[in-house]
Amino acid sequence: MRYLTATKSLRLVSAFLISIAALVGNAPISQALPADSEIEIVLDQFTPVVPKAKGILRISGRVLNISGRPMESVFVQLRVADSPLTDRSALTLVNDADLISDVDDGSSSIDATRTLIAPVLAPNQQEVFTISIALADLGLTDAGTYLIAVEALGAIPGVDEFEDRKGIQRTFLPWFPPGPGVAPTSITWLWPLVDWPARNASGVLLNDETPMSMSPGGRLDSLVRIGADSPGRVSWFADPDLLQAASTMSQGYLVQQHGNSVVGDQSDEVSTWLASVRSALDESAAFSGVESQLRVLPYADIDATAVHRTDLATGLIRAVTQAPIISRASIGAPVAGITYWAPGGRIDDLTAELLVSSGVTSVVLSTRAVNTASNSSATATISTPSGALTALLIDPLLANLLTTPKSSADDVILARQQFLAETALLATSTNGLAHVIAAPLDARWSPDPNLMSDLLTATATAPWLSARSLDELLASPPVLAQGLNYGQIAKKNELPTAYLQQVMKAQARLQQFVAILDDPAAISVGFSQAITRTLSAAWRSQPLTGKDLLKQINTELAKQMDQVHTLSTGTITFSGDAGRVPITLANDLDQSVTVSMQLVGVPAARLESPAVTNIVIEAGHKVSVEVEARVIGGDPLPVNIEILTPEGEKYGVPSSITLTSTAYSRAAGWVVGAAFLAILIFVVFGVTRRIWKAQRSQRAGKPSDTVSS
Repeated sequence: MRYLTATKSLRLVSAFLISIAALVGNAPISQALPADSEIEIVLDQFTPVVPKAKGILRISGRVLNISGRPMESVFVQLRVADSPLTDRSALTLVNDADLISDVDDGSSSIDATRTLIAPVLAPNQQEVFTISIALADLGLTDAGTYLIAVEALGAIPGVDEFEDRKGIQRTFLPWFPPGPGVAPTSITWLWPLVDWPARNASGVLLNDETPMSMSPGGRLDSLVRIGADSPGRVSWFADPDLLQAASTMSQGYLVQQHGNSVVGDQSDEVSTWLASVRSALDESAAFSGVESQLRVLPYADIDATAVHRTDLATGLIRAVTQAPIISRASIGAPVAGITYWAPGGRIDDLTAELLVSSGVTSVVLSTRAVNTASNSSATATISTPSGALTALLIDPLLANLLTTPKSSADDVILARQQFLAETALLATSTNGLAHVIAAPLDARWSPDPNLMSDLLTATATAPWLSARSLDELLASPPVLAQGLNYGQIAKKNELPTAYLQQVMKAQARLQQFVAILDDPAAISVGFSQAITRTLSAAWRSQPLTGKDLLKQINTELAKQMDQVHTLSTGTITFSGDAGRVPITLANDLDQSVTVSMQLVGVPAARLESPAVTNIVIEAGHKVSVEVEARVIGGDPLPVNIEILTPEGEKYGVPSSITLTSTAYSRAAGWVVGAAFLAILIFVVFGVTRRIWKAQRSQRAGKPSDTVSS
């Protein structure tokens, strides 16, 4: 078959016309469009998923004229490479290839598949096609991964002398016929059930995303259904907070709508979802013969990198130690271990050390995050000063195929065929020595159900794949990590420092509150878990929700703390410079508290007053105490009444009174009186002295001063 390649200028004109057609007519129906295309080809069906020697290859789809001009004699036909691809890098070259590309060298058209679509295909006109051919007639020889393509041929009147390639859709076909075959690639599927933990300290949901995702057709519902259909092929992971939330919501819940808390109406759906999770775990345990097939993340998927950068390391320890307890209480299933799912698949050395010291035994990372001497291992040992950490290494190319949004059947087919090609090339290039982990790098993933069903089916039936459980993977000797890769992009994606500082302040306020309570667990657990939720890695992708959660927790905490407060106000006057100040403290909580109290002058140098310690206030009661105080100076003195924790830390917001002293007023009066008396004595003395001098002068016969004057 003869093909004429368009000139460069013609390609530029074609590209311009394609853009005009997109503006004035139907938009292109697929995003996978090779450069210079004038016909877009979309695949709607590609079967079988795993080809068999006696099978039939069926490909159906649509062609769309996006050239902006009528096109004559439009045909479609199949092209197949004469030999298999040799390495995974060839897949990227194929995906990036233009309409006319060297990647098609060494491929042949299959004349038996040549089908006339339309004698004339008008601009923006769409037609369907179907290609059906026995796999044995494709001429495939050796086992391996073949480039296969549907190409469209046609001619533009007045431009093309002969029919030429106007469009192409390339994909891949793994072919492993019966007989001595290649050793399969071992594949382990990690299956995370993780959500955005948007619940405040009272357990009220900030939005209805979680119950909606658990309802039929929701993200979490789809994950459980797909995973349950493949017992033994997926390894389950869950956030304890999600299981806890589901257990609570199944008995009724409140959700915020337009600023108000209303009763949620999806408790039954949540209860069904939770039962499905339990059933899936039971089936996995029965299939594997192991009691537990559930591994959990630290509570609320806490961001260990964020914790490492703050003074909240104890939060990670609590999240780790509480994880199995909360999970078992919520779902009734034992926990096999605790794994940290690193945000973006990366951690730094200090975070790795913190994870080990907190009790985490394994971490999910991207293979690109760890330097190793081998590219075929899916596990690595990370050495830290606190001990060793096992890294479960996700293949990032497979992760991208699993998580890239799919908007059409064409997207699903292309992603599926590339996933199968990637794993098949691993088998042929490493002779089956490779072990690969298939999972998303982001634990909050939303996979396409059709894609995942096909891939999990292929995991069980494809001759180049062998499913292995996580327990089997962990039994294999890991390679030694030679370093962790954590660059500027990873740092840029961390939770903001300003946000973390606000979380630290909330934690400090909670510690103040807990310090005065006689039964702190009754209140502190809810707030402590809520603050842990503010440190979730989830808020990297939804920062506004994280800020809203923190704001609500601070508001709730302030309301609780304000229930222990002072009632004293106004002005108190001492008859002297010292006296006793009567202060009334109120406790409106439902449990007793122990506090201290002190008076602080403004400025502090004008007031001397010892703190009063160990004041016990019963629940719902008030206590009056008298505080000794000495005021320095005569002006009225503003005084703050500060409640303290038993350890002497300031508690809550102080109230104010004013102290005055009459001692300085009386003293001022005595001073004035004494001064007047002194002046009076001086005047009397002066007058008396003048009279005495005058009398003495008269007796001496001399004129007195008075006479002479």
